Amino acid sequence: MAQLIDVTLRDGGYVNGFDFSLEAAKHIVSGLQKAGVDWIEIGYRNGPAKGTAGLGMTAATNDDYIAALKEFAPLANLVVMLHPHNIQAEDLQSLKSLGVSLVRVCLRQDLLEEGLDTIRECTRIGLSTSANFVRITYFTSQEIKQMTLKAEAAGADIVYFADSNGHLVPDQVKSIADVLKSTLTIPVGFHAHNNLSMGLANTVAALECGVDWVDSSLRGMGRSGGNLATEVFAAYMERCFGAARYKLIEMMDTAEFVQEEILLSEQYMTPMTKDILFGMMNFSTDLKQLIMDASLQHNVYWKELAYGLGTYPPDKITGEDIAFIASRIKKNNRELQHL
Repeated sequence: MAQLIDVTLRDGGYVNGFDFSLEAAKHIVSGLQKAGVDWIEIGYRNGPAKGTAGLGMTAATNDDYIAALKEFAPLANLVVMLHPHNIQAEDLQSLKSLGVSLVRVCLRQDLLEEGLDTIRECTRIGLSTSANFVRITYFTSQEIKQMTLKAEAAGADIVYFADSNGHLVPDQVKSIADVLKSTLTIPVGFHAHNNLSMGLANTVAALECGVDWVDSSLRGMGRSGGNLATEVFAAYMERCFGAARYKLIEMMDTAEFVQEEILLSEQYMTPMTKDILFGMMNFSTDLKQLIMDASLQHNVYWKELAYGLGTYPPDKITGEDIAFIASRIKKNNRELQHL
């Protein structure tokens, strides 16, 4: 049976600015532990990619926060994610000494060597490490093989592939999972996003290919279109396989706490139209604000602008490309008005 990491306190932070109180974090960790969740990701160390400015507690995941959770739930397997450019060697030593069970290192193709050095240092000090390849939909099969083999050689204990843009469908998940399972000798994990409401279907596809680790979050709380909901995954597994691995009542109680005390919206589980369109187009969340800003600046419809960018490779779109397409749409609209 695959291992499950709940990512509410980390990926869910993109929804509320990582502004979880310590008491809320304790409530979530306690509830997940009682429900039988294997691993609990508690935040980023020293921030997501752009740092901690203006963000709450789980964006920084400092020593005091980790120590408080370890004291409160000493048997919980706590997980911390990090971006290599935000980390110093002493951060890794602190995570080790504080009893963090797993560190997940975000890896990008353009900064791969920096990430591999971080994995090597984690291995040197005896810190269990997952190499998490983000935006997997921007890589070819050959690139996936080459990069993940380098991560394994650097000492990673697990290799994860993340559908960061929420673009994959089950056949594509199976194709990537098959490549990784046939290439690597270490366990493989999958992180789904739910832009096209494929979080569960994609995770099931990964499991059918023998993937060893999967991610989810309470109420699907996460970046862009959100994640596979932890309580949905648990209910599906019990529905299909009978024997209850997780305590669903305790899990649902914790999911309701997140809904009522943190999200404050019964509509959250439905992806926003921006997230749906961006998932379909394979656009990263980095493009979202650029497109929205350009639509206002040039007075063009943001959906039309997004579609107009569809002929560009999604991982190569620049601000200049967006401005060019916006200007062209505006020009075409003016011409239509004069017909």
